[in-house]
Amino acid sequence: MSESRNKQFAHLIHMPPAMVPYVNLFVNEQELDLVLGLADQTLTQNQVADMMNIGLAEAQHLLKKLIQWEIITYSNSGDETTYAVGRFYFTFDYWTAFETGSWGRVPKWRRNAATEWVMQEFIKLHTPSFEKIEKDPDTWVRMKNRDVLLLDEALDLMDASEVICVLPCACKALLRPASPIIEGSMRVGARAKETLEIGQGRGLTPEEAKRHLLIMDRMGLVHTGPKFWREHDPSLEWVSHGNCNIAYSFPFRAGFRLGLHKKYPRVHYVAQFDTERCISCGTCIGRCPFGALYHDGATIVLHGETRRKITFDADQCYGCGLCATSCPQSAVTMQPL
Repeated sequence: MSESRNKQFAHLIHMPPAMVPYVNLFVNEQELDLVLGLADQTLTQNQVADMMNIGLAEAQHLLKKLIQWEIITYSNSGDETTYAVGRFYFTFDYWTAFETGSWGRVPKWRRNAATEWVMQEFIKLHTPSFEKIEKDPDTWVRMKNRDVLLLDEALDLMDASEVICVLPCACKALLRPASPIIEGSMRVGARAKETLEIGQGRGLTPEEAKRHLLIMDRMGLVHTGPKFWREHDPSLEWVSHGNCNIAYSFPFRAGFRLGLHKKYPRVHYVAQFDTERCISCGTCIGRCPFGALYHDGATIVLHGETRRKITFDADQCYGCGLCATSCPQSAVTMQPL
């Protein structure tokens, strides 16, 4: 691939400078020809075949692959489907999740630069929503990871549709390429159907999805999604659900960076402890990813045994419920704010 063609491809698909030398990891020469040929226009399948001087079946196969990787997008108008160049932001999301080996071989400084670019693009993409959230933290916006959900709320989402899919966590793949893949991203309803139609994700039945969620909960991942989907999206046209580790979650990182403390992802609960039930075992401390529970050095005597006292900082609590789902004494309940 020539440098000039790579730069043209990078310009068309809005690729960050750090990844331009690695265009060959995303497309071969024929696929590059298609993207450069499409440029700023939209074409039908037959027009793509004519432009590429290939048969219709080969054009269908070529388009199918590039649609799966979101290098090419499509839209339907009546009986006609047209195709256009996609945006690298969405391509990169899927590529890093499924090509962790290739991504891991990219020099670390380039990975860091590309990761920062993703963060900036994420913030830029959702700036109108962030501005609304800043004014009214409870406003309804269509965003991934909108609210912090309790386990029961996440399970309710799985009961809402027969069409559910899971995908590898793109945030983890970007920031932890050498670590095991986790299928932390889940979609429901129309979003799941669209995802499966382009060849992404793995379909689950509602029962399988609920079992998967329980595994995510045991792993200590924070459930996120639209809390008020029944009021604002009852037909499930847009429901995206995540299971997040805040150490590598772009939504949480964006919220922290923008100073949207508990506004995004939105917090709706706070933990409450029954001191009569609590045995100071410390399980909740290990489960809390926000540092709301910790040992401050003090001790207590319980049943004649000295134990380290558990301290709770409600201001740091994000209401995820991970402490409540793991407490062996059921000493923690989640109270609405």
